Amino acid sequence: MFFSTVSLLSSPHDTVLRFLSAGERISFQAPAIQAAFNQLPGEDPLTLEHMEIRTLRFPIQGQYSNIILAAFDNHTAHPYDEFRKLTAKIGTCLSKLRTSSLFIDRIDALNFVEESVLFTQLSSILPLCEYHFDAHCSKKANRTEIAVSILADPSMQPYLAEGLALSKAVMTARDLVNEPADILTPAELAKRTQSLAHQYGFQVEILDARACEELGMGLFLAVAKGSALEPRFLILRWMGGAEEEDPIAFVGKGITYDTGGLAIKTSSMEVMNYDMNGAAAVIGAMCAIARQKLPCNVIAVVAACENAVDAKSYRNGDVFTSMSGQTVYVRNTDAEGRLTMADAITYCTKYEHPKEILEIAGLTGSVSNFYGKICAAALTTTQALYDRLVRVSRQSGEKYAQMPAFDEYRKLLETPFADLNNAPEKEPGGILAALFLDCFHEQVPFLSIDSGAMPFTRTASDCQSVGGTGFGVRSLYYYVKSSVEEQCTYS
Repeated sequence: MFFSTVSLLSSPHDTVLRFLSAGERISFQAPAIQAAFNQLPGEDPLTLEHMEIRTLRFPIQGQYSNIILAAFDNHTAHPYDEFRKLTAKIGTCLSKLRTSSLFIDRIDALNFVEESVLFTQLSSILPLCEYHFDAHCSKKANRTEIAVSILADPSMQPYLAEGLALSKAVMTARDLVNEPADILTPAELAKRTQSLAHQYGFQVEILDARACEELGMGLFLAVAKGSALEPRFLILRWMGGAEEEDPIAFVGKGITYDTGGLAIKTSSMEVMNYDMNGAAAVIGAMCAIARQKLPCNVIAVVAACENAVDAKSYRNGDVFTSMSGQTVYVRNTDAEGRLTMADAITYCTKYEHPKEILEIAGLTGSVSNFYGKICAAALTTTQALYDRLVRVSRQSGEKYAQMPAFDEYRKLLETPFADLNNAPEKEPGGILAALFLDCFHEQVPFLSIDSGAMPFTRTASDCQSVGGTGFGVRSLYYYVKSSVEEQCTYS
């Protein structure tokens, strides 16, 4: 989808979109469209309710066009969420109408926030209606790229570009999550990340198993050794800030396929290629950050491997030494993501010197069971990090609930066999997974995001096909952008 601003309706389009205030009579800002509407017989008294969409069809400048009317109540309790839902419904409507050329007749009826923010929201959601993952289908989806013209001041163009950058980053993350594990191996994930780095302008360093062994990544390599596929450790860097500025660090779970190891899964193994959704989120976010050239330093690390079953697989009951020097008793080999990310967090603290670390992963089933498909969970002992994540959630559209970090929970990680237990039995799994990772960041402020059920869906909806959702990309992007804005405010 390509967006551009225009000062008038200069040529016919096959579809016109007009936002209306709920309960308001139909009117248009573009004189040519209003004139065409006035030519229709009789006076149409139609008004629409909040979130209602109607379609009309009449000739404009000698060519029949589909007219989409979309009503919105600016006083609704959650206008950002409702506007995104309405935009997604419009995207579905565009697909059904087989639109190839869309004219948006201003957005003056929407006034709950600045016009610039609305343009970014609009252009970050609407292109997702074009997304289909059919790379391995012999019959491809019938795609028509939509050219979009918006009646608006040219100064709005950068905000449209920002939204497009976000939509493309989300689609990049969806592509990575949707790719089958026999194709998206750790080595292939590294290769695709290098290609994205070349495209968007960030840097990538790839470490192989030997380099990880030299660094002492005992937990990461323990998980990886059951697979015939070599692991890869990815380090992504965007150095858009001052040379002396400490970076924000992202850590994304990169398990390209998860059998559960010797604690083999008994269900849903056909979708375990999506277990690298945290990696997809941080890679997608880095694409958007670099494309927008945010004036900051950001790094992202991904410990990519398979959790497979083999004679060399690590076992329930084994003890391994982490890169930090702490020993870990492996009670459950299906709690592997926290092991790989523990070494990734240690790598960040020792070698990248970040000012804060955000970890993201679909880490536990318990979070999915507790919060369902509404929100992800987060845990931190530095409240300012969570507060910023929540502040940007209005724009990201990604919701979070905060988990407690009481000392009584930490005691549950104790074991007589090692310094830490990776998965205490019959205890609150989401909280303990996050607190396990909290043992590895030393003094660096740290936030753990367990995205639970959010990164993958089995049911299609407006602007969302079955498969990866790209969850986390928008949160990480807006988190960094907010950090930059806060820094500018206080400097």
